[in-house]
Amino acid sequence: MRHLHALAVCFPACVLFSLLWADSASGHDQEEVTVLEEMEVVGERPIAASSNRIILNEDILLQPQGRPADLLRLAPGLITLEHSGGAGKADQFLLRGFDADHGTDLALHVDGMPINMRSHAHGQGYGDLNFIIPETVEEITVKKGPYHVEYGDFATAGAANYVTRESVPQTMVQSAGGNFNTQRHLFMTSPTHDRFRTLFAGEFYYTDGPYDFVNRNTRYNGLAKLTFAPSATSQLSVTLSQYYGRWNGSGQLPLRDVRSGGVDRFGSLDPSEGGKSIRSTGRLDYHDDLPGGGTVFARLWAQYYYLSLFSNFTFYLNDPVNGDGIEQTDRRWLTGSDIGYRQIFRLLDYEGTMTAGLQTRFDQIQVRLGTQQKRSSLAITQESDIFEASYSPYLKLDLQFLPWMRFVGGGRVDVFTYNVKDRCGADCSERPNGTASNAIASGKANLVFGPWYQTEFFLNVGTGFHSNDARDAVENPSTNSLTRAIGYEIGIRSRPWNWSEFLATFWLLDLGSELVFVGDEGTTEPRGKTRRLGTEFSSRITPLDWLTIRGDVTYTHAEFRKTGDSVPLAPQFTGFSSVTARLPIGLSGTLQMLTVGSRAGTEDDSVKLEPFTIFDLVLRYKIPLAPPTGRLEAFFSIRNLTDTDWRQAQFYYESRLPGEPAGGIADIHFVPGTPRMFMGGLTWFWST
Repeated sequence: MRHLHALAVCFPACVLFSLLWADSASGHDQEEVTVLEEMEVVGERPIAASSNRIILNEDILLQPQGRPADLLRLAPGLITLEHSGGAGKADQFLLRGFDADHGTDLALHVDGMPINMRSHAHGQGYGDLNFIIPETVEEITVKKGPYHVEYGDFATAGAANYVTRESVPQTMVQSAGGNFNTQRHLFMTSPTHDRFRTLFAGEFYYTDGPYDFVNRNTRYNGLAKLTFAPSATSQLSVTLSQYYGRWNGSGQLPLRDVRSGGVDRFGSLDPSEGGKSIRSTGRLDYHDDLPGGGTVFARLWAQYYYLSLFSNFTFYLNDPVNGDGIEQTDRRWLTGSDIGYRQIFRLLDYEGTMTAGLQTRFDQIQVRLGTQQKRSSLAITQESDIFEASYSPYLKLDLQFLPWMRFVGGGRVDVFTYNVKDRCGADCSERPNGTASNAIASGKANLVFGPWYQTEFFLNVGTGFHSNDARDAVENPSTNSLTRAIGYEIGIRSRPWNWSEFLATFWLLDLGSELVFVGDEGTTEPRGKTRRLGTEFSSRITPLDWLTIRGDVTYTHAEFRKTGDSVPLAPQFTGFSSVTARLPIGLSGTLQMLTVGSRAGTEDDSVKLEPFTIFDLVLRYKIPLAPPTGRLEAFFSIRNLTDTDWRQAQFYYESRLPGEPAGGIADIHFVPGTPRMFMGGLTWFWST
């Protein structure tokens, strides 16, 4: 294992050396190189499942500014919610009957680099997307279910990949402001566009939020990207990003205290909640097209990550004197790679592609859990050094078997090793220590039939998994640390007219062990086997060149397999619809509606969580200016247009307020949804 780790660390230098050698060698053969005229090929990208969704940049720009994770709402049935009242934490993700907490069953990536954190101090699979600048995103690909070979850990309900731009056609400076002392400033430019394509972007965001105790939610983001062709057949891209965020959180409020008037719905029972986070990333993407239809590719990445988080879920349930404040700290270095070879081949009269690769990941982690009061440490409960590694060879085949049948699938093996060292000693009540290892194999198969009369049919089956915390893996070696998921899906996509698209999907997913939220610990714990099944319907019509109407509806049933009990917090009904206009006079806008139905708060279904429906409006207007001044673009948005009182994250558990009985009271705890919020600004574009 040590040799493999060393190879992964030194590989960037080897790649760069080979690139320099290739450039110098090609210099001797310049006279033999024939430069062909550039040709643009336009076509539709094939998909492997009816539930796949590609979110385009033009749709991203017509979303309210704020949280990058909210862009995922454009995928049917994928809902993002704030988890702790205006905080800079990772969002809560709802998808296919999963309340995936901060990302346990949704694999998140940026340019193929994994974002979810293994063995995280706050929750397994923690996926914080706040370091992404939305305007730098070219598209977001969302793939649901465990059917896709390129995704491993956490890709049970699905996976999402944010793809960043290589350059922008014009330099832009943006300034925006709105309610609750909200402001956002953005700069983005591409000094070069041809052989060397560059992208530089910087973002500052601040809001106090609608809360009685101001959030002071502050975010600084920076990104630099260079893309060029070292040779006539290769491309190299290097990306660096830096994020710093800090915030105060209002926390989760007990419904009984809000109804009695003890605290306002935008108040807080522990104003000291909040935290700070840092993420630095670097990634290198390289591919070289070889003679004979082969391509060598390598993606290398590294991250530094830090989180300091202060929470209080149960108030005075466990400690009636100091309160139940929790302090969680996570500091880690991550490195990884995806290295492989892709070959185009012909079988009889049909063309196919075979890809073989190896994905690696290494997490060097320091985590600490303790108690605190007003952000002052009281005691350390657990402190550990963790080294977690994974090695994942995979094989993918994409083949057009017949004119009317295409196969996409393959398999992968994921091997995990865990090494946990206790740093705390006898003073800690929890002292995980030891080593362990585990492995799991996954198979994927997707069949696409058609098209007939502009209609395709899809049949998908696959196995996947999510990993569990390394500390649990070494403490309970008899328990499988890699939870298997088995998914099935059938779907249809039809385009009966050029201006319309209709999709329908029916799916089923079995999970070997459920992770359920535990309020008094502020974390999750494994439970029994679960089954989820559901339907998704989506339509998109463009009756006029400038008008698009969209509607998405999903319904899911989730239960524990042995008992038939409901899976708490699992979303059942979700809906999303929008009307988007892009007028030739330079005005564009969208009115959209998001609905989440009632959900089970407990396994016996005796407590129901409140549904909600909210509307958002976004308008943009392009203002031409005389050359060479460029152009201005004014934008304006209203979030929660109808000013609905709604709840975002909701949980049912026991807590205790001053004067209440020692055992606490079971109640719904929630984070209030944002009230009506106005925001507007100007963007100046000019050519460099």
